[in-house]
Amino acid sequence: MQNDQMQEVAATYPTAVKHLKYAAAISMLVAPMLTFLGWALSHDSIGSFLHLTLSWVANDATVNLTAASDQSLIFRYYLLPHYFIYASMPLYIGLSLALSYVLFKRSPWHSFIGVMLSILGAVYFIGVLGAFLSTPIGSVQMTPILKLSFGLCLLVFTGNIIQGFGLLQNKLTPKWASLCFIIGNILILVFPGVENWMALGSLMMMIGLVPLSSNYWRLNL
Repeated sequence: MQNDQMQEVAATYPTAVKHLKYAAAISMLVAPMLTFLGWALSHDSIGSFLHLTLSWVANDATVNLTAASDQSLIFRYYLLPHYFIYASMPLYIGLSLALSYVLFKRSPWHSFIGVMLSILGAVYFIGVLGAFLSTPIGSVQMTPILKLSFGLCLLVFTGNIIQGFGLLQNKLTPKWASLCFIIGNILILVFPGVENWMALGSLMMMIGLVPLSSNYWRLNL
């Protein structure tokens, strides 16, 4: 009986690995796509999105947005963008695990430190978004622990940068792709809360991961 079970596991293992690789490849592109959509949707027009500033500026649709505002406006400019970002965080964990799998034999420290920071940051990011989405707009109290959680959220992108340098150092993706991924994450860290810069950073991340994602299920590591 035990031999039969072992043979059954051995027979299904390649299929399981194949599906895991497909899931990883999808996470690598869908995670930054969701944050791109979330941060881009915070703007009410293309012109507003393309108006790049060094600090956050409320657009016309959100400047006076409060809990008493029209519910359709609250959904469109507050809830919907945050739903996309909220949905992206589990996929960012998948993204970091996928990069860790690629890196761990050639660059174990990039792999380990990067994945740990990214997972930790994603967990805190989910917690912060949960706090904001579960209460009326503008009613969240910025307690010290919430401020700390905001800072820890950024570890998602810090971990990505560390793994990105691992990809660059070991030439696991084209140089332009690794740099695009790294710079995209840096933009998010440099401009936290400035949605259009963060959206552009997410777009760069997604573009930088295309070569690796498109070949991920062929990797034999």
